[in-house]
Amino acid sequence: MYPVLFKLGPLEIQTYGFITAIAFLAGIYLAAWTAQKRGLNKEYIFDLGLVIIICAILGARLLYVLEMHAHFLRHPLDIVKVWEGGLIFHGGLIAAVAGSFAYLKVKKLDVLAYLDTFAPFAALGHSIARIGCYFAGCCYGKVDEACGVVFPAVGDNLPHLPVQLYESAANFVNFLILIILLRFSGLKKGTVLWMYLANYGIIRFVIEHFRGDYERGMITENFSIPMLISIALFVTGAAGTAWVNRKNGKTKKII
Repeated sequence: MYPVLFKLGPLEIQTYGFITAIAFLAGIYLAAWTAQKRGLNKEYIFDLGLVIIICAILGARLLYVLEMHAHFLRHPLDIVKVWEGGLIFHGGLIAAVAGSFAYLKVKKLDVLAYLDTFAPFAALGHSIARIGCYFAGCCYGKVDEACGVVFPAVGDNLPHLPVQLYESAANFVNFLILIILLRFSGLKKGTVLWMYLANYGIIRFVIEHFRGDYERGMITENFSIPMLISIALFVTGAAGTAWVNRKNGKTKKII
């Protein structure tokens, strides 16, 4: 593993944080370029990107605090110590989507058109960020002698499945599917957004079966809180896809 990218005196640049920042920037700039090609205002994409970053961090932290509430009730000041870790993607995703809807509504913009444009690059950014997760050694998988990797941060010296890389690959496939769909002029507005949520629900539900970091929250021995949220995401995405294909007009091609 390679948790620290480099040091500048007392300052440590974490590999996970650096790669995640690259993922955010890449997603925002590619979404802005695509928006311009689709006849949308790219400046709103940059503003939307900032909204998404803020909401994602707050939502990811909030869900972590709720799951680890026993610790934070004893140590309430630890809630703000985001730099020590403790962010859950599901919470960030839900908050980012909600914040995006609110921002675009306030600006009186075409909510579904803008979020359709952003959705593929959210999947791409997530794919990149999971590589950083691998270098940090968090979110590791179950012990597997044949296919496992030793994560020093775990401290057990046993080989664990590198599920971070599996999820990275799955999110990249999701990106390819969504960007191809965005090019089809026959799709209804909102389809790409809702399919992103449905697809990620499937991806995360499957990945959860191979995770080994049980502190993320277990309902039963084989069923985790992220599995429950993943089911909700899939149902929401599938229902949204069905709804927009009955209600809304067609999307525009990228080019």
